[in-house]
Amino acid sequence: MSNKHLKMSEAKQAGFSLLELLIAMTITLAVMVAASTLLASSLRTRARENLRSEALAAAQRALSVMSREISNSGYGLTDNGIVVADSAPDSIRVRANLNNDADVGDIDEDVRFILQTANNQIVRYDDSTPASQPSVLATNITSLTIRYLNTADAEVGIATAERVSIEVFVNLPAGPEEPPGMVRLISQVALRNAPTTLLQF
Repeated sequence: MSNKHLKMSEAKQAGFSLLELLIAMTITLAVMVAASTLLASSLRTRARENLRSEALAAAQRALSVMSREISNSGYGLTDNGIVVADSAPDSIRVRANLNNDADVGDIDEDVRFILQTANNQIVRYDDSTPASQPSVLATNITSLTIRYLNTADAEVGIATAERVSIEVFVNLPAGPEEPPGMVRLISQVALRNAPTTLLQF
């Protein structure tokens, strides 16, 4: 084989130069950094949206539980079932004789809902079974306001209330590029054993 053919064969088998290799590695590294940054940002956004969705869903569930149990207040009793001494604008205690026996000492017949401002939680206590542990219904709650109303939506005394309005403000956590938010939820509950209802029978 001639020297000319040998040189051409060597030229065809030559690889990348050191400079070309460094340039290729730099470009690859830059692409990987950009992709990692984008992925991390997407994961942070998703985690933040999940936290916001969970906070809102928990508050909606808490409002649903409260509305259902408060609407049963006074069932089987001779008054509206709201315990005046233990009810206030940020808490309510209701009783109902759900199984029509001689007392309200059975499970779920004497319950309280309280906003614990120290940890921003709505907590449910079952006073008919004192040994039971309180259950946390929702967290990230900025405020809970309970209003005691008549059928004309005017505020009245607790003992004569015929409807209850429950207002909750939910604190939504901030994101990387978004400030914290606030959502207001309201539920109005008609008491099944309100004074006007009792007069009809």
